[in-house]
Amino acid sequence: MAKVRSKDVAERAGVSIATVSHVVNGTRFVSDETRQKVLGAIASLNYRPNAVARGLATNSTRKIGLVISEISNPFFTVAVRGVEDEFLRHGYNIILCDTDEDPERENNCLHLLATQQIDGLIISPTGVRNTSLLAMAEAGIPIIQLDRSSPDLAVPLIGVNNEEGAYQATRYLIGLGHQRIACLINLDVISTQRERLKGWERALREANLPVSEDFIVRADPHFYGIQSDTAGSLPLVSPSTQPQKAPSAYELLQDILKSPRRPSALFVASNQLTLGALYAFRTCGLRCPEDISLISFDDHDWAPLFSPPLTAVCQPAYRLGQAAAQLLMQMINGEAAEVPSLMPVELIVRASCAAPPMDGSDKA
Repeated sequence: MAKVRSKDVAERAGVSIATVSHVVNGTRFVSDETRQKVLGAIASLNYRPNAVARGLATNSTRKIGLVISEISNPFFTVAVRGVEDEFLRHGYNIILCDTDEDPERENNCLHLLATQQIDGLIISPTGVRNTSLLAMAEAGIPIIQLDRSSPDLAVPLIGVNNEEGAYQATRYLIGLGHQRIACLINLDVISTQRERLKGWERALREANLPVSEDFIVRADPHFYGIQSDTAGSLPLVSPSTQPQKAPSAYELLQDILKSPRRPSALFVASNQLTLGALYAFRTCGLRCPEDISLISFDDHDWAPLFSPPLTAVCQPAYRLGQAAAQLLMQMINGEAAEVPSLMPVELIVRASCAAPPMDGSDKA
């Protein structure tokens, strides 16, 4: 059987050879109708472009590096889908790496991607200054930061207004009458966590409420601290197999929740920490929201299924991934690319927040 050529595809689809090339390589806009004709011809003829020759001719490998901090985090799972869907439309392949919030592992991922001669990189950095990442930027590799930023890295960031989202959440709790509001965050080397902490602090200061370091809980995002009891009556949520880097949310919340002047509300700055917080409420005998209210940053499919359904700050994870891919595609093509503003978030009010108890224990 004779080898199928791009000329054969063009004749079958009724288009020029150049149009076939643009569809295959994603090098120029082609209408959806024409693209479907070309793709149909490619499928019917079983056409296989020569990736090596194409790379030599275009100086492109059509590979994109995607480095995220933890694929088990539902936010990143959805964001990755947004990135992947966008690049698949343009015929690019994704090389996905998971750093697990480990700077050394992040460095290894970047070394691997460098050997693959990627056309561009989307990264959600660990937050620790990475010389390999800086070197890639200096070498002219198009790079987009997704969700969070890395020190000294002057490349575009696609993310949300974290400070404003945390501010809105805390203001909502204050509006319900809460004065003693704690903040549970991941280790604040992560830029998003620092920004959310600032939003919490700003809301308290505007309301003339004290900002107490005792009410700031910094926990390891990997380790929820949830175990099944010997009778099996408590739910088992498996922590990461990675060694614990810091005390878990569950452990750290114990002292605060059992203190005489415990908070009447909790703002949780990461969806991964919410499970540990809810388990801590349960083991301390606290009802949500009757005894303590809770707002989580990040809304996911499981949030309405909890008892009570969780009030949450919703950020558009899929659109963030899609926007990062679109901007990187423009940079790869040498087009003038305008970095979009930080995307807004939305507070989704459900049933995990209520007015503080009437016993006066919430007074600041």
